[in-house]
Amino acid sequence: LTSLINIVVPTSPADIMGKAVSHRPSSSAAAEKTPPSPSFPLICLLPREAFFQPRFQPWRDRPVQRRRRRKSATRGAISMADSSGTTVFDNLPEWLVVDEILVRLPPKDILRCRAVRKSWLSGTSTNTFILDHHRRQPSLPIIKHHKGICRLTGASNERKIRPVLQYARHFSSNNVTLHAACDGFLIMSQQRSDFRICNPATRKCASLPHPPSRPGSRFVDVVGFYQHTTSGEHRVLWVSVPIPVIRAIRATGPQGADMAIELPDYFVLTVGSDQPRCIQWPTISKQEFPDIRSSRNPPVHHRGSLHWEMGINITVFDTIAETFRRMSCPARLENTHMWSPDSLSDMGGALALCRSAPDCLTFDIWVLQDYDAETWGFQYQINLLAMEVSPPIDLGIMLIPMTTLINEHELLIQQCPSRLLHCEIDGVSLRDVESGEHEYHLLPLTTHRLQESMISLPLFEAQEEDAVNKEAPFVIVL
Repeated sequence: LTSLINIVVPTSPADIMGKAVSHRPSSSAAAEKTPPSPSFPLICLLPREAFFQPRFQPWRDRPVQRRRRRKSATRGAISMADSSGTTVFDNLPEWLVVDEILVRLPPKDILRCRAVRKSWLSGTSTNTFILDHHRRQPSLPIIKHHKGICRLTGASNERKIRPVLQYARHFSSNNVTLHAACDGFLIMSQQRSDFRICNPATRKCASLPHPPSRPGSRFVDVVGFYQHTTSGEHRVLWVSVPIPVIRAIRATGPQGADMAIELPDYFVLTVGSDQPRCIQWPTISKQEFPDIRSSRNPPVHHRGSLHWEMGINITVFDTIAETFRRMSCPARLENTHMWSPDSLSDMGGALALCRSAPDCLTFDIWVLQDYDAETWGFQYQINLLAMEVSPPIDLGIMLIPMTTLINEHELLIQQCPSRLLHCEIDGVSLRDVESGEHEYHLLPLTTHRLQESMISLPLFEAQEEDAVNKEAPFVIVL
């Protein structure tokens, strides 16, 4: 259990007790006697004694006069523990502890706090608390490497890489794939056959049903993973790719363009269900086969739809209507260095597109200013040569850089396989991300993101009861 909880409550101690009276009225006269006090931030440091009352209490052997003097000095404030064994939480209303303190803790600490008090267990197990807690968690990029999956942690001035999953023995990134992430869940597979869904925060894992492969299909893959806003269900968008499509993609020149291409089939499947629904893809030409597999090109969740950057266009899947459509990219980017991969992200509630220049040192960031009119506006330009970093950037390495936005102020840049840079969008600072032992095992950067949650799925409980889970190719170490 974490020893200290640091929380800023925007009221005074008297205000807190006043709110307790107003929240659970017992005596109006008592509320009127509480003198008004100015609003100021109160830093509550809650040590271990706040959670556990130790059996051995040496202060009970102290003189009574000294104890009374201490009690008198702390009268009207929130005490830590008195001679009767009362802790700080006994002086706070239960709703304040759950809704204002516990909700701010990481999931790992909340799960530990559930073993302290029954009221905390019940208060932190409601759907309202779990969803409110999930909304408070930061959404941070996932970093893949050969030995497992990591996430970005730390404040903006000290970003670090910390492990989430480690591949089991005899497994690596060559045979274990991260397909999608949503609401703290990760979808993994072993050689695109044994699909699994897990929640690293709660350490729950289950086998994920997928649509059967049709005759002539080479594989089934994940296209998108999302929560259906109307029903609250978590759903997966699948694709069944036929073999002729694979041959057409690999073919070059006029021969590839003239091949008869059988379009892939798309399915929507609720997590835990085995009844897929077929989704119709809009008519496209043979050269515009949409390779939107989530493992390579994760979609951006924005305004109830999934968005994939596809060169000069953005493919959109409406999760409510379950239809596909297309949006345009910035007009100035249609004929400029198309070899450079774009990075599509959510930037403070708006779609943002980041593209690097041919010199691999300059990055342009465009923001979708009007979603309905598809109007883009140029927002930032980042020049790595104008920023100081130690050690300096090796100009002899001219690899295509990979980028992803952390938030509306920060950007991750992978300039080479063993170096990950943290950049402030305003161009003020550039520094290396502390990667530790993962430095020489990083894979190309993607836009997968992890926002921790304690959300559960009926699939987890069902498979635990049936004992159908077999050993996974990874170990959760979050």
